Amino acid sequence: MHLPRLPAVLAAGVVLFTSIPTARAAAAEPTFVVPSPYVVAIDPGHGGSPTSDPTQLWDPGVVVGTIMEKDITLDLAMRLRTLLQRERVKVVLTRSSDQYVEISERWNRAHAAGARMFVSLHVNAYDGDPTINGLAVFYPKPDSFSFAQAIDAGLTQTLKRFQIADDGVVIKPELWVRTDVPTVTVEPAYLTNPRERSLLLQDDFRDAIAMGVFQGMLAADPEIEQTKVQLAHTEAAATAQRLAAATASADAARTATATRWGLIVGGLAVLFVVMRAAIRRQSRLPQPPPYRRRTYRRRRSDSRRY
Repeated sequence: MHLPRLPAVLAAGVVLFTSIPTARAAAAEPTFVVPSPYVVAIDPGHGGSPTSDPTQLWDPGVVVGTIMEKDITLDLAMRLRTLLQRERVKVVLTRSSDQYVEISERWNRAHAAGARMFVSLHVNAYDGDPTINGLAVFYPKPDSFSFAQAIDAGLTQTLKRFQIADDGVVIKPELWVRTDVPTVTVEPAYLTNPRERSLLLQDDFRDAIAMGVFQGMLAADPEIEQTKVQLAHTEAAATAQRLAAATASADAARTATATRWGLIVGGLAVLFVVMRAAIRRQSRLPQPPPYRRRTYRRRRSDSRRY
């Protein structure tokens, strides 16, 4: 059977079928400008332990019996870090373990991280008079005064139920002379005072100290909360766009599959029509006469050959 149009039809079908790419997600990855986190530095005062190496420095801070300032300050720093991280703040610790770190290196770490606040945690002491007590916040330069006031206000509020006297804020220019960001040194209680020493060993008192400093930091710069909100909104928008992209990808896959099957069915239908038309044309062509086979009968000769 002669089908001159069949190759052209098949070729067209192949072109149409192969011209549809595999379905992909039409939407690109979310393109959001994620705000930079707010960075603060927390400095647990003192640190280090004695070793067999006599050249190895260590600084326990105030020591009363077996209680060392360096251990209290590290614990307070960890509690404060937890509170800040819940607010999406990036926290840089000048030390995260019981190690000795030079004062200059502490500031270098904070500065290198881009810290916008610096809080150094200590506990106070007064030799010779165990009755001396109270909270004090020190600041090195006048431009840190408002920051010190905010920290002091936060601590006064959270330590009120423990009846801790507030000595207010005091400038100490000899502290953190290289600082160029709001800086304070917090001394919430006296380790040399029996009552306050007992409080410093309690978890609820340490939590109250961390909370007071935390609240003071939030009050000192509203941008901490603003950055948290911006980060939350950006992440929510990115999640929504990823879900939309996934839905679009699934829809595109279904559409592509349906289109392919449509082409296949359509191609088969066209092929059927073309073949049927060709068969009909073939049947209408004039038929050649039937071939008749002639038979010849050999005559018998009467002559004999000798």
